[in-house]
Amino acid sequence: MATSFPKTNREKADVIINALNEIRVRLRAIDALQAAPLPDLITNESCHLQLRLCCECLAITVLAVQADFATNKAFRDDYSPVSIFKALAKGYPAFFPTPCKMVTMPDGTYHFDDVGAGHPISRSEIEETWELSGHHLHRASMKKYLKRDNHVDLLAINRAKERIWNLISGLMMVTVDGSFRFFAAMHRDDDFIECAFIVLDIEAGTAKIDPYTLGPPDDAEK
Repeated sequence: MATSFPKTNREKADVIINALNEIRVRLRAIDALQAAPLPDLITNESCHLQLRLCCECLAITVLAVQADFATNKAFRDDYSPVSIFKALAKGYPAFFPTPCKMVTMPDGTYHFDDVGAGHPISRSEIEETWELSGHHLHRASMKKYLKRDNHVDLLAINRAKERIWNLISGLMMVTVDGSFRFFAAMHRDDDFIECAFIVLDIEAGTAKIDPYTLGPPDDAEK
């Protein structure tokens, strides 16, 4: 993966696929952690760590599509989804991914619905999940430590996990300038990831779909 900030669609897709795949690996890890013979406290903290990093990877995914890295320090240096989303929202309130499913029609055209897997995690829930994970992972001070009850709520963990799955199973992002859309989808039970840039031709009322695969780069930008 490139070490500079992504500029071309191919570079953006490379970052996005890596980030989405990391989310998938961490969501699978939550199931493995709960199945392992670990103390409840360790299971709870480990699962919250995976959720926290899933939230940060989702922020990276959004940044790869939306951000102008030359204009905002938060886009380059921040890791908090709360701060990143706040900075993005100033320029484009509708930056957050929406659920989507790509369907191939009988005539060979594509239809994109706005339902996807249903019940995806929202921006506010990502922010809440990330902040709550910090509560479970950091001791911080004697005052905070004495207030801890070490309560384990696997139901809440699994609810957040499922809602993240529902989002990354099929999502759509529209760029700030509206010039193109980015679609991505993945499966839970295999390593398949599908993504495509959808370039709009407003005057013609058509769109060009450029799929991206993890093959060797060619000379042309995808």
